[in-house]
Amino acid sequence: MRAAFTILFGLFFLHLQAGFVEFSAIVNDAAGSEFRLYRLINELTAEEVKYTGIVKENDELHIAIEIDYPQIVRFELDSTSIEIFVRPIDRKVAFNYNMQDLNGTLFFTGDRQADNNFLKVYHKNFLNHKAEKEIYSKGFLNTEFDKELAQRAKSYGIQDYFEYIARELKYQEDYLNRQSAISPELRSYLRKELYWDYETRKFAYFIFNQDRIPANQLSGYWLKYRLLQSVDINDDYSLSYPVFQNLLSAFIHYLNLENPVDVSSGDDIHYYRFVERNLSNKSKSFMQAKLMLNAFRMGEPQMAQRKFKEYKRYNQYQTYTQSLESWFGSQMQYLKKKTVPTFTFLNRDGSENSLDQMRGKVVYVSLWASWCKPCIEGFAETYQTRQHLHQKGVVMLNVNLDRTESIWHQTMAKYDIPGTHVYGLDLADFQEKLKFDTLPYYILVDKFGFQTYLSSRNLNAAIGDFMALMSATN
Repeated sequence: MRAAFTILFGLFFLHLQAGFVEFSAIVNDAAGSEFRLYRLINELTAEEVKYTGIVKENDELHIAIEIDYPQIVRFELDSTSIEIFVRPIDRKVAFNYNMQDLNGTLFFTGDRQADNNFLKVYHKNFLNHKAEKEIYSKGFLNTEFDKELAQRAKSYGIQDYFEYIARELKYQEDYLNRQSAISPELRSYLRKELYWDYETRKFAYFIFNQDRIPANQLSGYWLKYRLLQSVDINDDYSLSYPVFQNLLSAFIHYLNLENPVDVSSGDDIHYYRFVERNLSNKSKSFMQAKLMLNAFRMGEPQMAQRKFKEYKRYNQYQTYTQSLESWFGSQMQYLKKKTVPTFTFLNRDGSENSLDQMRGKVVYVSLWASWCKPCIEGFAETYQTRQHLHQKGVVMLNVNLDRTESIWHQTMAKYDIPGTHVYGLDLADFQEKLKFDTLPYYILVDKFGFQTYLSSRNLNAAIGDFMALMSATN
């Protein structure tokens, strides 16, 4: 069954050649009013292009716009709003209604008339976009849920809830299957939309009952209730559709329930890692870009900056990179940089020093301990790079955090680690302000004491970043 869906949906979303489609309407009692037609042009930023015109004295309106893939456009006139399904190969979409009674008088003619006459009823009954929503927001990611559904999720037992949403799904499927007059393209789109919404409803139960369901039980529920079994979460061709985007965000919220992290702590976009590990291809790039964009919009531009450098290096979908660069604009270079809090440390000769006394040098701080296996492995994997950077004048400051100095000295005798070796003394302020709680922990400090970021988490691939910082004069 899954394979059949994939073939059918793939056929629908094959890119078609763009074409101009004429929209024509008669709107009674609307002469002289301005109408607007909206088409999505950027799936990441949700930007739309707006076309406007004036209803003529005879209540007619005409406008032609370019359509590049099967999609739903939005028509607005005063307080009325209509969703219209259209394809690039359509020539003319026509409709008429009375301003005083949209629901009772709206009727489509011309191309896609059967599709759009059905769509107006279907969305009203099953996907009422005007219904009251409950927003779940965390980690710079928002997911919309129907408020009535959210209340059911909070009040129903799990078995009753899943039986309820399964009945709703079957009812909608049966209703859709009985419609013989609609086009294969619209049927395919609505079926996909139906399953996107269904899987989002599944996640809703766990999201709204997270205080009652232990994280270690979620993997069992995943299998029992077949989460994401009816959709392809990495479907590149579906990213233009808000219902699919909403499913992706619900999925990431669920992953945080399985592997809880405090997304409000630290200088990081924690959901970024969930996306990286659990999505692929365009879906992964889209969601990573979405997180950075939301962080920027929500007042945390430094977090966006921290990820964006790495994202530009590895992202294969340049449209998203260009969208972010356009959105961030020149503001990125004028962001207030974060001064790295200082700390004191003990040198191998017994003298004391502090980080702020290294101004004028590029410093790569590595916090580590003898008991930290990933720390030791990391030193070994980056040995040649660390040695090269050390020779070039970068201060590779390896700060040991073992319980005693003697353990530090014993450990240093065992390993050949390039760089400047010190023993951390007073890191309370440093740790409090940077919110790190695991080892190893790395931070790059420029000549002026500001935190900066590498274009790759792989130190071996980021030598160019150090060289640029070494030559910086302001």
